[in-house]
Amino acid sequence: MATALVSAGQSIIGTYVQQDIETRLQQEVYKKQIRVREFFTDFDRLRKGWVTEDKFRSALSMINFHFTRDEIEEIIRRYKLNDGLVQYTTFCNKLEEQFLNSEAKAQVFQAPQIFNKDEEDTVRRLMLAIKRKIATKRIFLKQPFQDFDRTACSHITIDQFSRVLNQLGLLPKDQYLQLLIRQYIDNGNPKEVNYVKFCDDVDNVQEMLSGVITGIKHNPKEVHPDDDFIEDKEGLDLISTLFTSKKLTDNINTLEQVLKKIQGDVVMKRIRIREFYKDFDPLRKGLVTESQFARILHLQNIPVTEKEISILLNHYKIDSIPNGQVDYNQFCEDVDKIFTIKGIDKSPQAQVPQIDDSTTLPARRRYLQMTEQEAIQLDELLMKYKQAIQNKRVLLKPVFEDFDKTKQGYITTNQFLRILNQFNLFPDPVSLNLLLKRFVDKANLNEVNYYDFCRIVDQSDEGVAISRSHADAFKNYVKSDNVSQAFIRNDQPNDFEDLMAKLRRIVKEQRQRIAEFLRDFDKLRSGTITVTQLRKGLSMAKILLSDAEFQLILQNFGCKDKPNFVYWKDFTDQVDQVFTTKNLEKVSPSEDVPLKSTQYNYGRVSITERDRQVAEVVKKKFQYFCKATRLDIKQFFQDWDKLGRNKVSPKQFRQTLATVNFILSDEEFQAVVKIYAAEDDGDIRYVQFINDTQPPLEIYTESGASQAYVGVKPKEKEKLQPSVLLEQIKVAVKIKRLRLGDYFKDFDPLRKGLMPTNKFRGVLSQMKIDLDQESLDLLETMYVVPEDPIRVNYAKFIEDVEIVFTKSGLDKDPLMKPPVHVIPTFLDPRDALTSEEEEALHAIMLRLGEVVKKHRILLKPHFQDKDKTKSGKITFTRFRSIMDFHKLPLTDDQFRVICKRFAYQGIEFNYVEFDEILKKYENFYQ
Repeated sequence: MATALVSAGQSIIGTYVQQDIETRLQQEVYKKQIRVREFFTDFDRLRKGWVTEDKFRSALSMINFHFTRDEIEEIIRRYKLNDGLVQYTTFCNKLEEQFLNSEAKAQVFQAPQIFNKDEEDTVRRLMLAIKRKIATKRIFLKQPFQDFDRTACSHITIDQFSRVLNQLGLLPKDQYLQLLIRQYIDNGNPKEVNYVKFCDDVDNVQEMLSGVITGIKHNPKEVHPDDDFIEDKEGLDLISTLFTSKKLTDNINTLEQVLKKIQGDVVMKRIRIREFYKDFDPLRKGLVTESQFARILHLQNIPVTEKEISILLNHYKIDSIPNGQVDYNQFCEDVDKIFTIKGIDKSPQAQVPQIDDSTTLPARRRYLQMTEQEAIQLDELLMKYKQAIQNKRVLLKPVFEDFDKTKQGYITTNQFLRILNQFNLFPDPVSLNLLLKRFVDKANLNEVNYYDFCRIVDQSDEGVAISRSHADAFKNYVKSDNVSQAFIRNDQPNDFEDLMAKLRRIVKEQRQRIAEFLRDFDKLRSGTITVTQLRKGLSMAKILLSDAEFQLILQNFGCKDKPNFVYWKDFTDQVDQVFTTKNLEKVSPSEDVPLKSTQYNYGRVSITERDRQVAEVVKKKFQYFCKATRLDIKQFFQDWDKLGRNKVSPKQFRQTLATVNFILSDEEFQAVVKIYAAEDDGDIRYVQFINDTQPPLEIYTESGASQAYVGVKPKEKEKLQPSVLLEQIKVAVKIKRLRLGDYFKDFDPLRKGLMPTNKFRGVLSQMKIDLDQESLDLLETMYVVPEDPIRVNYAKFIEDVEIVFTKSGLDKDPLMKPPVHVIPTFLDPRDALTSEEEEALHAIMLRLGEVVKKHRILLKPHFQDKDKTKSGKITFTRFRSIMDFHKLPLTDDQFRVICKRFAYQGIEFNYVEFDEILKKYENFYQ
């Protein structure tokens, strides 16, 4: 249905949309405030006003507006000159005229409606029928359309528009629906309908409610302004005021009551009341006028009535004239008594009342007066509520909070009674009157303080109380400091060279100079220090040794003529041989200086010939096991190797093999551990084990014949040609839209066109053009300056690369057209299939497409899970294991043909291209 509507809409308005491409563009330009001319100036450096056809197409694509091929051809035809160039200035002036002329703007955004007289009558009758049906069924039309308008742009698609009409029972016949769509397409897009305008025309809520409004008769009774307030509160029946808006008057008639109310506000809001009066009393006389006194109270956000202000003025006004003087100083002292008493320093035994909840109570609550008998009855009623709620095992507060969206602690009286009735807790009228009298405390009769009610009645269950007490037990918990435990090292080196190899490895990994820690102990530079100083210096360098290791150092570097002294200089020279050799300046430059070894054993049992034989048998068994089960064991080891060290513990190694049902005996396991154990920590190097046991893979030569090799071995790399390297850089620059000159000119302030080779490589890395060492050397050789071998002519490099965009010298020859650069395909031409292989591949893809479509299998997510680097390639074996997992087995010939077609550089499988082509084969079975 949606496709038919869209095609119908396109066919209906296609006559004028196709002819008014500029109008659509003008609407898009005005909506996004695009400066169209800026997209063309980069291609017209001489500002002649015209560009070539391909540059005109490129600029249009940069505007990010969806054109069809016919529309682009139509635009080029309108603005194309006789010599083949396109005059973009006229095109830009046409699009930008709406910013300069209001009449042109109105014409652009006017909805294109083309109707004859019969169609207008049909649309009018259709609108009246829809309007009548909406009024009859009392339908609110706009809300269902707004559910589809996520961006609030007032437009939805034709499919969504028809769907809403169908849901509401307003969908007319197809020929009438097409006229309705034409009426409300107003932004030049044949796929979008202005539903807001449609709702305004047919959904008139005022007319719908006019009958209800006219049916209400006017109440002839005149209401007095004071009728909304209740003066007599004794014997008040709150049930009779449920559906009224009566308010309670304050029973404040004395100065003391007014001051308590103001003190409650001052304490609650932390107001320094005297500071406000100082601004109106620059001479600090302590007096303000009557109007200023009332104004300042309102400025402090203290709610006082006119009656309360008159009570204050009767006491603090010092004269009887209109707008006379008021003693605010005495007023402030009376209010501040809630904090302290003036002159308290002269009365040490005077006590200031403590501030508590009762201090702010007059400002927060307006309780109704209750007799002693009513208070007793209310307590009994609340206890009954408490017992009933405990028996029902319910909590009332969450239900009350559903009505209190703003979390104020108050709900209406009607809502309060509804919730009590919901839980079968509705009391008799007398009890209800007492309940409302207690919890109506906001100076009106329409709001109930449910928070206080729940605090008295609701009880948390035992589990909540236990968890709360358990959490409170940790409030004052003091975490004890970590105390280091004593540790005794018992490392036993095999010999002196084994110990020195360990020290050299530690120094090399931590990049330490041990001499820096020992030199300060030898003030006279005699080359000797005490044994204690040596051990202290090694501890400072974080080189912890056992007693056996330290004694071995003393045996080889101890002073024979000075007991308890060590030749520390000779010791550091031996250790530093991992970096260099002493007296290297005396050695011939042509002579190789071997560095000392860092391999140490430390009590490891040497590998016997029997261990090697057992390990070889295990490797052959595992190689056959992987080939038979098509297993990729590396992913199982990587689950244990979280840090990417390419090593796992012996226990994890054996557990991983047991997971894939490859069981090792104790002798076989010990032999494998000895062969593949790391020198430093004894972990198993599983990557080397996998490389030694991986079954042969197949690569594909130019002739199509497969060739087996062991391990992941790439193709033999051919010698890189300069033209091939330059073509790779051109492709990268065109895809990324790089401006090479902007990167290079920062390193050449004088614009000589030359720069050092190291800066040249740095600029290439900034542009994220990844080249290996061989490519960088070849590139420097191509553009090196013959007279200065350490400089590169980057200007010539830019000229050779930017030929993909333009050609130098166009300003001198305007008629010259730069050659069009075509990005080469990424498929390897050496992997082309023969005709027989193409037929076999077609049959395989047809079968796979049918099965994938039938069972709704998504292969790409499984490929992406194994593609950790997100390169779009995986290994051949992993591709085959995924196919077997989805029960899509491939024979060896089928696997070879597919891998040959989708191979990337002969070593990886391009699953992205495979998935795209497989989707096309899936469409055969729709």
